[in-house]
Amino acid sequence: GLADEIDIVSTTYTQQGGYEGARQLLARPRRPTAVFAGADIVAMGALEALTDAGLSVPDDISVAGYDNTTFASFSPISLTSVDQAGREIGGNAVRLLLERIADRAKTSVQIKLSPTLVARRTTAAVSG
Repeated sequence: GLADEIDIVSTTYTQQGGYEGARQLLARPRRPTAVFAGADIVAMGALEALTDAGLSVPDDISVAGYDNTTFASFSPISLTSVDQAGREIGGNAVRLLLERIADRAKTSVQIKLSPTLVARRTTAAVSG
């Protein structure tokens, strides 16, 4: 199944961590078809490592990040990324904090937000 296809590398949440993590993945017997990084900055490092290895993104391998930071949309990067609704999270946090200050007995609330995938130029459909 799909679980057998997933390979995880643990790195630091830095560009250098992404670079080193991608190099580790490329050194394994089966080259991945895609890399998903836990942060856009990590994905940037992975993009650099893949380019240094002579691979073309997304023709040879797809890359996606998480955060949908401002620089993810800049050309020539145009990184596919998951948007976690940061503004909405921040707005809810402020509102809930103000409500708690006004009423210390207020019960806890749980807010569920759905992230969205923002597809850009670093991902493509798997061929074959």
